[in-house]
Amino acid sequence: MEDFDPHHILCYDSEFVREHSYIPKLALVQTCQPGSSAHLYDPLDGADAVPWHNILHHSAPVVLHAGAQDLELMQLCGGALPRTVRDTQIGFALCSPYLAVSYAQLVEHFLGISPDKSQTRSDWLARPLNAEQRAYAAADVELLARLYPYLVAELRRLNRLGWWAEENAALLARQTRPREPWHWYRLQGAPQLRASDRRVAQILTEARERLAAAQDLPRRTIMSDRQLIAIAQKQPPTLEALAEYLSADHPLWQELPYLSERFAADTPPPAQPSSPRLSHTRRQQYEKLCRYVADTAIDLGIHPDLLATARTLKHFCANPSADSPLLYGWRAAYLREELQKLL
Repeated sequence: MEDFDPHHILCYDSEFVREHSYIPKLALVQTCQPGSSAHLYDPLDGADAVPWHNILHHSAPVVLHAGAQDLELMQLCGGALPRTVRDTQIGFALCSPYLAVSYAQLVEHFLGISPDKSQTRSDWLARPLNAEQRAYAAADVELLARLYPYLVAELRRLNRLGWWAEENAALLARQTRPREPWHWYRLQGAPQLRASDRRVAQILTEARERLAAAQDLPRRTIMSDRQLIAIAQKQPPTLEALAEYLSADHPLWQELPYLSERFAADTPPPAQPSSPRLSHTRRQQYEKLCRYVADTAIDLGIHPDLLATARTLKHFCANPSADSPLLYGWRAAYLREELQKLL
């Protein structure tokens, strides 16, 4: 299949830092085509601009490993996504029982070597980059180009190249969906919140998110989840009561008009997504489906969650739908007959 031709792919990787800002900071872009040395592009150097047009409009697939965050930065910095991608972590999951193998494990599996990990925690925003950093970054995409043909050969042997194309199309589609808002239930420690605490927790979460996005700051530098939960548990009923728990110079006061509006509105917080309740009969069907998926995954040599997660199966049992993605694509050959019994 020409679409999987290992001679025309473009391997892509990037180094970025997301610990010190709201928006990840792209520090380096690496590309490589089979038979060539890696090219390194420094987005922090105006004279070494990243050739986004060439990358995003490459005629053959762009190959990445665990590429969701790389794709996020392509959208942010390049303004678009590639036409076709091949994620090697996804590809390996389709021919092994490992759902999320690391890049180092993939290299060791196909090439029998241990890649250099010494620069993993390097400060990629510091300049100039040293020789060790540049060699490490180049090796990432050069080894990716070397292992890609082996992965393609294994998927071709199993007749699963079509599966891989389908999963990569789904990966690209996910990148275009709006992000879920950062609600109170995504706080670390959210289970500590009582129902009466959640209104204030939601107001503070929203104000923190607005300020973090506007000033490109990590959430924790404005207020940690622990601090936010502690204030919410005091249940200040008004903005004036909130002032007892925030210092006069606290960054959140920059969102004073928004805080004032939200406290005055007395809007209930959003409900936390919950797992559906199943009747006794549906529970039995769900447990039977879980066993079927586990057994089928063993036969296919893949992780059960790649075929269908328990959460997805539970939602299907609660609300069976002919539009479920489980009934289409490569999964349908293994799931349709069992799932249609519930329709």
